[in-house]
Amino acid sequence: MALSRLAREFAAEISYHDWSDAPFRLDRAGHQRDNDGINATPEQLTPEQTEFVRTNVMWIAAQVLGHADPNFDVFEFAEWCGVDTRTRSGRPRSGHIPAGLRFDDNTTMSRPGDPEAWDEDPTPAAPAPVDNRPAQVGTPAQRARKWPMDPNTPGFVTARSRNVHRTTECVKYQHSVNVARQRGRTVHPPVWTTTGAARANEKGICSHCWS
Repeated sequence: MALSRLAREFAAEISYHDWSDAPFRLDRAGHQRDNDGINATPEQLTPEQTEFVRTNVMWIAAQVLGHADPNFDVFEFAEWCGVDTRTRSGRPRSGHIPAGLRFDDNTTMSRPGDPEAWDEDPTPAAPAPVDNRPAQVGTPAQRARKWPMDPNTPGFVTARSRNVHRTTECVKYQHSVNVARQRGRTVHPPVWTTTGAARANEKGICSHCWS
């Protein structure tokens, strides 16, 4: 499957950019150290370190592109970015290339960003305290976690949450609240329910509260 135009353009920019002094200066896209002249930084990464940076940038872009396009080929994208996709022995399609990406299962690429920040969405909140629209369903990994045996175990959700939490002191819940505040989003109050009701509404279960 050929790469999309967007993927090719991301790859072209990643490949073109000179990453050898990226940690030591701010510069524009398409920076080329050869053009810096006397303004070049004295510090410069080794070739191996430079490729580490390039590969990390490739993975970040690939996570977003792969989540958006189920036909995305990370090996082809990596090669367009200038990343070597061979094994150390020279065999093609090294397993370390897809290993740099996050998956909900063996085939579905995880949604980009911090999973614990997904509870708060910048779109307006629904009036119902428990929003069970398909777009608000927890990820496959969240739904697969072990639930309490008693479906009447108390817990809470928020109007836009994907997880059910046991306590407001949960570090992951607090993290999502802090992220929402930092980004100027609405912090919805906890709505107490049971794990059975939350599960029936296809919510995920917090990996910290019941770990």
